[in-house]
Amino acid sequence: SFTIDHSDFTIYNQDSVPFGTDVSAEVATFTPVPKATVTVGSVVQQSGVTVNDFTNPVVYTVTAEDGVTTRQYTVKVNVAKTDPKAVAWQQVTASAGFGSFHDVQAGYYKNKFYVLGSTIGSFSSFTFGVFESTDGINWTRLKAADNNNDSVPMVEHGKLVTGFKDKMWLLGGLKPSDGFSFSAVLNKVWSTSDGTNWTVEPDPAQPTDRWDIRERINAVVFQDKLWVIGGNAYPSFGNTNAFGAAKNDVWNSVDGQQWTRLTADAGFLPRSAPAVFVYKNKIWMVGGRDNGGNSLNEIWTSSDGQIWTQVTTQTPPPNRWGHAVVAHNNQLFLIGGENADGVYGDLWVSEDDGVNWTKVEAGDSRALPANFPKRVFFNAFVANNSIWIIGGLGEKNEGNAYTIPTDIWKGTLN
Repeated sequence: SFTIDHSDFTIYNQDSVPFGTDVSAEVATFTPVPKATVTVGSVVQQSGVTVNDFTNPVVYTVTAEDGVTTRQYTVKVNVAKTDPKAVAWQQVTASAGFGSFHDVQAGYYKNKFYVLGSTIGSFSSFTFGVFESTDGINWTRLKAADNNNDSVPMVEHGKLVTGFKDKMWLLGGLKPSDGFSFSAVLNKVWSTSDGTNWTVEPDPAQPTDRWDIRERINAVVFQDKLWVIGGNAYPSFGNTNAFGAAKNDVWNSVDGQQWTRLTADAGFLPRSAPAVFVYKNKIWMVGGRDNGGNSLNEIWTSSDGQIWTQVTTQTPPPNRWGHAVVAHNNQLFLIGGENADGVYGDLWVSEDDGVNWTKVEAGDSRALPANFPKRVFFNAFVANNSIWIIGGLGEKNEGNAYTIPTDIWKGTLN
């Protein structure tokens, strides 16, 4: 509806029509004063019939019954100037203050950003640190790893989950070798309320009381429970860049201590490094890498963790592992990842719940900057109305080793 302002003779809509609406051929409905005529220029206007271009303001002239007295009204159709789907990307910092780590787990908790960085080196060397920041630029180290203190999580490829039961949690991961013992994959559960003091849950009384050892573990908070979906076992020779046997079981917990297995086989292929997230009251899983080394692109959802349904796609997303999917404003953003052809730094979007996917190209209001580095195994999450991208591994060098980007990006959401 439009407001008629008789003090300054304007007609306008207070609530803008949606961004991008074409108003070049609109029909106005109006009621003139009895026996008056309404014209635009020399064209007599008929309510509900005459078409006008409202891209710019249009002047309506009302002529009274005497044919002499006139009044002019300027009609303006307000169209939203801000694209509600736009994402304004920027590089927060080119070199994060927490340094360079082979594996970074990052999240947002109690108005601060947290990073758990770890690198398993040669000859059992291990570098680890917990860092916090209020702006993503300036980072403070909270606590270094202590090889004799199991309460500090010392793993690569664990999974950080923030906010469940007002704590941060780290699940599973690959532990470096210690003394004469080899490296190992764990099924430990750590938690903290401040990032400094960590508690490790005791090992379960029975092996079946908790998910078995795994790294590249997928975990989300859903229906006030902590969920674990898949992951993979010990990689060949403990190689932190390799994959172990993938899993497709599903577990949840109401407290992080007692765990229940919902299903031993969720129906989809076992896979490593898919994107797992919560959207529209369901758990979603996109892509991943199967035990044959193939990259996948199917989409699966579940509302209870037991029954999983594959989304029937018409234009599917790309085959990827180690990518991320973020949901916002009824859009699904798929970022980066890797397949047999290499590491990517692209952006794909679905606006119909995963049925159709489109690569976002330059010129689109959501497009990533041209200088956004390719990356895989990174963190992407929404905080303060922005998508944050932290950590990960970059393109492989001539020695077939991943490079390590240390920049941080965010995309402000309209």
